[in-house]
Amino acid sequence: MPLEAVLFDLYGTLVDILTDEGDPRLYQELGKFLGYYGIRLAPEELAAKYQHYAAAQLRERPRPYGDIDVFLVFEAILLEGLGKQPERSLTLCTARLFRSLSRRHFRLFPDARPALVELKRRYRLGLVTDAQWVFSEPEINFLKIGDFFDTVILSSRYFVRKPSPQIYAHALKALWVKPSQAVYVGNDLDNDVPGPLSLGMPVVLVDRGTLPPEVPVPVLSDLRDLPSFLQKRYNG
Repeated sequence: MPLEAVLFDLYGTLVDILTDEGDPRLYQELGKFLGYYGIRLAPEELAAKYQHYAAAQLRERPRPYGDIDVFLVFEAILLEGLGKQPERSLTLCTARLFRSLSRRHFRLFPDARPALVELKRRYRLGLVTDAQWVFSEPEINFLKIGDFFDTVILSSRYFVRKPSPQIYAHALKALWVKPSQAVYVGNDLDNDVPGPLSLGMPVVLVDRGTLPPEVPVPVLSDLRDLPSFLQKRYNG
């Protein structure tokens, strides 16, 4: 069957990002913010509560590839600190401040937008990625790439993460395509390859300098080569 859709991973494939959620200064600054709402927590207390509520939520998710919703983690922290249900806007602001304080760099890879522009002319595009919606949805908008995608599947919206085949199946269903009519593009051998292949969907990896020498799927060094590669391999 001819190729009809191209599904992408986000972070590490299209977006170059580095975060440090273990930095004590992150929790110190976040604690200062919460102090304005009467929540007084030392940095180590705040870090411990974040880990506690994240772990508690993860225990409730299906194993081995269950995912959490970080929005609910911060909602639980605020609920405990305030003694009442927090306003949604406060939970959003707290979560996104946490993200902004953890970020060390954040940008599109130079080859990402040119590839998306070219591919959008020929295929339906989608995102299938391990990501927290509370962070990633505004980041996608900030980078101005949301309009490229006909569907966006974030692990935190479905409580399942890669490499579970289930997360890819959601995207295929949304696009009304069979696995053989789509290709998945990622950058990680362990997370981005097993799930699609188990469904019968081919995979292409982009090498961001982290892949081993031997990889069982096609590898490109630059996403700008992807349109011509797909044309020759699947529609030639």
